Amino acid sequence: MKGLFKLFIGLFLISILTGCIGEDYDVGVPTAHIYFEGLSLEFQLTEANISWKTASEEVEKTKKDIIKYASSLDEIKVFPGQKMKLDFRENKNNGGDIWTDPKITIALLKDGKRTELALDDFREFQFPLDKGNYVLEVEFTISAGYAQYLGNVLIQ
Repeated sequence: MKGLFKLFIGLFLISILTGCIGEDYDVGVPTAHIYFEGLSLEFQLTEANISWKTASEEVEKTKKDIIKYASSLDEIKVFPGQKMKLDFRENKNNGGDIWTDPKITIALLKDGKRTELALDDFREFQFPLDKGNYVLEVEFTISAGYAQYLGNVLIQ
């Protein structure tokens, strides 16, 4: 009986270790989205500069002039003081959605000036009251790398 118990424990430990080894914890570059609180209207931000490396994937993407690039994107029209929410989702093409302690910054760029926007614990932020065209820049950094997302925002 004692030998059968040891055999059972041994097989159990081997199966647990095999399951952990077989898991794929690599995470790909996520997609970034902003959406209006309370509405079902959302916008996917466009990837710009990316430097991302995991065991199963390596992505290097560079856009030299992000202002010009973002200005060519479709406009996202918002109101002065509009509250929005930022969300990151698993990129279905490269798998994974485990992002441990990401560093996220969000800023508006206009006329060579960078204005950082405050993100709360729920990744909500508010646009300023000043009207005009802006480039929305979101930076997402984890141990696997860095991803920058852009949007062409018109505060009207």
